[in-house]
Formats: sequence, structure tokens, C-alpha cells
Amino acid sequence: MAVPINLNAIKKDLTEALGDSINAYQQSLKAWFRQKMSKEEFDTEARKMLKADMVHLHNRFLLSILAKCQVLSNTPAPAEKSPSASNSSPKQKPKLKRKATTATTNRNNYTQKFIPVNPISYAPVVSPRSLEDDINVGFSSREATLPDISMVHGRMYVCAWENGLDDVAENAVKFVMTAVESQLKDIIVKVLGRKSGYKLREKRFKYSIGCDVPNPYLRRSQLKTNYFRESDATEISNSGIQTPTIRLSEEAAELEAIQQLASVSVNEQMQNDKGPITLFHLLDALQLYRNVIPSHSVYVPAVEKTIHQLSHSTHEELEQDVIHHQEVNIKQQLANQQYQLQLVL
Repeated sequence: MAVPINLNAIKKDLTEALGDSINAYQQSLKAWFRQKMSKEEFDTEARKMLKADMVHLHNRFLLSILAKCQVLSNTPAPAEKSPSASNSSPKQKPKLKRKATTATTNRNNYTQKFIPVNPISYAPVVSPRSLEDDINVGFSSREATLPDISMVHGRMYVCAWENGLDDVAENAVKFVMTAVESQLKDIIVKVLGRKSGYKLREKRFKYSIGCDVPNPYLRRSQLKTNYFRESDATEISNSGIQTPTIRLSEEAAELEAIQQLASVSVNEQMQNDKGPITLFHLLDALQLYRNVIPSHSVYVPAVEKTIHQLSHSTHEELEQDVIHHQEVNIKQQLANQQYQLQLVL
């Protein structure tokens, strides 16, 4: 059975060992999480703040944080009870068997009890170290993906300790991840709405993003019979099944598509921006729809980073990217060699 991780107790011991240097340690920890400092630099700063016999507290603290963050992503499924155990009656008592009293003549004869054992099974197993074993936090920007639940949990721990809190609830981590996805969805909708045309349902919900914008000066009969302005509620049958609403017939849908294509001029179709989304579209949407990010402390750095990324990369940055790709390739080759060595053994 795994020993429970008492993160607060480990943090308390580390705080007592650091003393007045706890604020500097938290700043270094925050910089490591934000990828402003490497793991080696963080360990060097921690060794300067701690005594030689207290460095193990720093290592235990980092290991407990990583282990605690993996709890949400690696939660085991609850074990189900076997039907034989559930069907057994509690009133039945286990039957006791009487031990046979047979005289053992050859009590000291160990020749029949010897079991041969393969000595290779006790040899140490060479386990290849993969790239996932490296303790690296904050590569979501380089991978162009959203942070996973363990990364969000770790960063929320740092923010909680900076504000005097001891623990972070699991529901709070899931709530933050849902809020990030919803915020990103709103920004993408605003960017796509500025880049191309769209339709509205009930004057609120946007759909068909990317369609051509019709000429508003043309007189169209489609406005009289626009089936997409309002939505009909679904019905629930007697059997409890939700019945979908009736869709348009093939003739009505084809007629609507023809009217939409006819109401758009050829020049308008050629002037539409069909290229990929760039940072200029993002900057335009953020400056026009400032309410898309209500927090001013989040909005200003987002605009600053967008403007900063509009410039080209320097030679030093390009060289650092090349070095990073070379390191990743070397690690992958070493991992493959260790894996082949394990197969041979």
C-alpha cells in the first residue's frame, strides 16, 4: 500500500529550514514553473539558501509536488466487489477443519523442501529512461497545446502558497481548466468573426462561420422566410426519448443555398480573406473586443505578448531552437539504445 503524501508537513519542514529565505525560494519556484529558470539553476539557488544537511528537504518537496499533481490524472478506478462475495450469506460461519495429528519422523530432512530458483530473476533489470522521465514543467507553449491537469495543479499550488493557502481542491483545478477552455473558445470566435462572415440564430448564437457576407443593398425574399432566426424546442416522447426538431426539406435547403450564393457578388467573394489566421487577426480582435478578457491584468500582458511576437526571431533564438531539437533527438536515440539493450538482456 502506498504511503500517503503529506505535502503540508514537508512544506512546513522546508519553511523552518529556510527561515528568512522562504520568499526568495518561492520566487525561484515560481520562476521555474513559468519556465524562466531551468531545473539546474533552481537547484543551485536552493542549495545556496539551505545548509548541506538540509538539501534533502528541497528534493523531497519537489518530489511530493510532482507526485501530488499526478493524483488527479492517475486516479485508479474503484474496485468492484466480486459477485461471489456479495452473494455469500453473513450468517454462515466458516467451518473449522481439525488439524491432523500425524507424527513427523524426518523433521530435519530439508532435501525434499528445496526448490530450485533461477538466479537471473534476482538480477537488476535495466529500465530505459525515456524523455517523459525528465522533470520539465511548462512546455505547453512550445508544444502549442493546453496545459494538462497535473501542470495546472502544480501552478495552482504555487499561487496558493503565495497567498497563504495550504492546499488546492481537485474541483478547483477542474474548474480552472474548464474556464481556460471557455475563454479560449470565446477568443477564437471573435477572431473568426472579424476575419470572415457568419450567421446568427436568435440574434445571439453564431454559426456557419466562414460563409460569404451577402450584399445588404439587394432586395431578398429570404428575410421573410428565414428558418434559422428562431429555434424550436425539442420534444420528449412517452418513452423518455428526446425527439429532434424537424429539419428543412431538400428543396427548401437547396433554395436557401442558391439564394445565399446569388446574393454575394463575385468581387466580394474574391476580396474575402481565406488565408490562415495570423497574429494580426488576433491583435485586431483583442483591440476591438476588449470585453473578451474582462481582467485588465490578463488583457494587458496578452496584448503585449501578441505585439512582441509580431517581430521576427533573432539569430540567437533560432540557434537555441536548433540546439533544443538536437538535444531532443539525442535523448530519443539514447532511449532507443537502452531499450534495445534491455531486449538483448
